[in-house]
Amino acid sequence: MTPGAHVLVVGYGNALRGDDGVGQEVAEAVWLQRDRLPGLARARVLWVTQLTPELAVDVSEAGLVVFVDAACDGRPVGSVAVEVLPGPSAGPVEVCGPGATPAATAGAGPGSSGSGCWQDVSAAGLLRMAEELFGRAPVGVMVTVSVACTGAGQGLSPLVSAAVPRAVAAVRMAIAASLRHDGGARPLSGARPATGGRGA
Repeated sequence: MTPGAHVLVVGYGNALRGDDGVGQEVAEAVWLQRDRLPGLARARVLWVTQLTPELAVDVSEAGLVVFVDAACDGRPVGSVAVEVLPGPSAGPVEVCGPGATPAATAGAGPGSSGSGCWQDVSAAGLLRMAEELFGRAPVGVMVTVSVACTGAGQGLSPLVSAAVPRAVAAVRMAIAASLRHDGGARPLSGARPATGGRGA
């Protein structure tokens, strides 16, 4: 990570759809523990319902971004995984307005997870947006918690709730690994709510 650059943690998901809100729960837990955990004191922590293009500004200003999300990936519920996101590749920024046609191929626009529309912004897409629009993108790490219950309803299932501390530990380890390296090297291991702002 570039010396002096801050860490950005972004937890996202729909808290009204059960386990899908685990990303927000983890981000809020990181925020509450930031003064007690090494590497988190200077971190900015955001928790939002979904990723949006506006977050590209925050992403471009960070040296490391750790995204936290739910994953329906077939692994045992409550499993925590860490992945270093691939470096951004430049491409046209797609915008879907009224009457616009979504991109036909996956990843056609830097913020797209398949359709080219803003509502489909992905973590990797935000890194591409930051590079395309602002000239730089940080190292990106994705922390996922495997889930099963994403139907309407509030609150996490017991297995996913029990995984929140492990996901917080994964965030902390990703940050610590990045801080041990100089010159923007990638980590070794593979805040604010939507209505307001919180940060170091």
